[in-house]
Amino acid sequence: MLLTTFFNQFNQSAVKLSSNTIILSLREGYIALIPFFIVASVITLLNQWFNIADKTGNHVFLNEFNLLVWALFPLITLISFSYYLSKNLQLHTIAAPVLVVTCFCASTGYVYVDSTGINVDNKSGVLYSILMPIFCCYSLRYFSSIKALKLVGISTISLFLRKHLNLIFPFLLVSMLTLLITPYVSELGRFILTSMISDTVATSTFEKVSLQMIMAHTLWFFGVHGDNAYHILAPVSYTDYEVLAGLTSYNFFSVFVLLGGTGCIWGLIIACYLIKDAEHERSIARISAPLAVFNISEVMIYALPIVFNPYFIIPFLLTPILNGGIAFLLIDNGFLVLSSSESIPWFTPVILSGWMATHNWTGIALQLLLIALNVAIYYPFVLANKRLNITGKSLDILVKRYSAGLSVEGQAEQSFASAHSKKLVEQYSLKAVTDTLNSGALALYYQPKIDPTTQKIIGFEALLRLIKSNGEVVGPWFLATLEHNNLMQVIDDFVIDQLEVDLGNFARNGFKPKISFNISPQNLLDGGYKRVVKAFSRYPNQVEVEILESSYIEDFDATIDLVKHLNEHNIECAMDDFGTGYSCLSVLSKLNVNTIKLDRSLLPEHGNSKSVMLYQHLAKICDELGFNIVAEGVENDLHEDVVKKAKIQCAQGFLYNKALPFNIVLELLQKQHKP
Repeated sequence: MLLTTFFNQFNQSAVKLSSNTIILSLREGYIALIPFFIVASVITLLNQWFNIADKTGNHVFLNEFNLLVWALFPLITLISFSYYLSKNLQLHTIAAPVLVVTCFCASTGYVYVDSTGINVDNKSGVLYSILMPIFCCYSLRYFSSIKALKLVGISTISLFLRKHLNLIFPFLLVSMLTLLITPYVSELGRFILTSMISDTVATSTFEKVSLQMIMAHTLWFFGVHGDNAYHILAPVSYTDYEVLAGLTSYNFFSVFVLLGGTGCIWGLIIACYLIKDAEHERSIARISAPLAVFNISEVMIYALPIVFNPYFIIPFLLTPILNGGIAFLLIDNGFLVLSSSESIPWFTPVILSGWMATHNWTGIALQLLLIALNVAIYYPFVLANKRLNITGKSLDILVKRYSAGLSVEGQAEQSFASAHSKKLVEQYSLKAVTDTLNSGALALYYQPKIDPTTQKIIGFEALLRLIKSNGEVVGPWFLATLEHNNLMQVIDDFVIDQLEVDLGNFARNGFKPKISFNISPQNLLDGGYKRVVKAFSRYPNQVEVEILESSYIEDFDATIDLVKHLNEHNIECAMDDFGTGYSCLSVLSKLNVNTIKLDRSLLPEHGNSKSVMLYQHLAKICDELGFNIVAEGVENDLHEDVVKKAKIQCAQGFLYNKALPFNIVLELLQKQHKP
């Protein structure tokens, strides 16, 4: 019972951690850098094997290539992390990273100029590559929200120009704060480091080995290249020393501790293969295995991922400690005799390195024993990760099936990480949605809009439906889950694409019906309007975008500009669900939409005279302000009678028709237009 309680608490903490915006952005940023890590490692290996630099003077710089790569690593990390953090905070994804890089270079001393020219001091950048984006991006978001710091309000200049002019004061304030605070942060860091590590205090070999294993792996877990960062930050006496007589720390870690690379990755790879149905883990293991032969572990660390994955923190720290402790005891007590003190390159494959160190089967046997123990340690944690984390596979299928482009690819990892809810019961909600969507098929149905006086069809609203594998047609119950996981763009893309196809089919049959449709407000404001214009500007005044009333409350100016832009391209707009709680009559005079859709909740029940009067007056106000009016939710004769008395000429609801498939709608139009 105690173990179960602990594990449940751990799961809840893991969910909160993996859903954090900073953690999510770091994971995305480091995954984006995987090609860089692999290419840099391969170039280093090729130079080591074939001695390219010494064989041709044209490539002499390759001797220092590894040093150059890891000197630039803080800057590369900074840019990648800044981009994804600004994206997830809904900041400008170019302006924010530029600000971060500027503050980083100006305040840390990472780049400096002396008599020899422009130089890089990677010691000054290794930790700020994480701290600087966090501080700058969150500060920029805060200052950008202060109206007093905006240079330009609503004016005749473009929205794009206005947005960037309004960044000037926030940029200045963030830069000044960074320059002011950074020296104090640096002093604090130096104080902490000197308190932990000092050349003047006698330290045992065991303490040095333990500190190096724990510090390097902890830095790796937090996304920092732990081995290089530790060698940069720690004194030489803590990075280059003899573990035992004739055994350097370099050989000790390369041959007997980091089997497969940082985190003892061979144990993790084998554990992934042993677990049934662990498709995601196995796929990463298959990619990682060829590189792990040469002790390159970045793919497993960033793609599985291990970085900021609470399910792997224990085995990731425990396996090297176990390997180091067992190897140290066996060598120190004479059970394993080393035959060579020559440096064995870190990229030497396991088994070969064991033989080179001992010239005996005992070295190989020890490596195999340690790998087996690593597998046993990793196995339960891989199993827990597999059971409690939702892999990206079902999301990939969903994107491929319903999205015409790659525009949601940038959010796939975000959805992968943030799919977990705070409650364990909700952890599988996204998986349930994607499984349901992938087993069925999305479709657009059309609900007729009727003139209540003539009973003729005057338009349609396009509504999303799911056709399940058994043929049952259901409403879009899954939208809330997709919106929570930032995947609504997949659905919006499908709706736009399908509506464009159907409009073409209507035209080929001689009809030009006016059709309204919904799109996620956030996607629309974030650039989805461009796709709408591209798809429907060739159907002038035939398409109407329904915009939720809440969009005006959240960003009134941006919504006004958006409607104006769509109108300029002959695409009309309607305010959807007017009267659902956000309504403010004073707003009506400022709106530039073409149509107001009165929500069904405004229709009176049981002949309530006050409700009837309110409905009629709202309709009259909207009409006198020049809006077209649509009565939603007309379900009975009483509703229709109220709508007629309010002189509304367009209504929709179950009294007339439910949403219908395209072929039925086409038949209705053909029937109505028969002479």
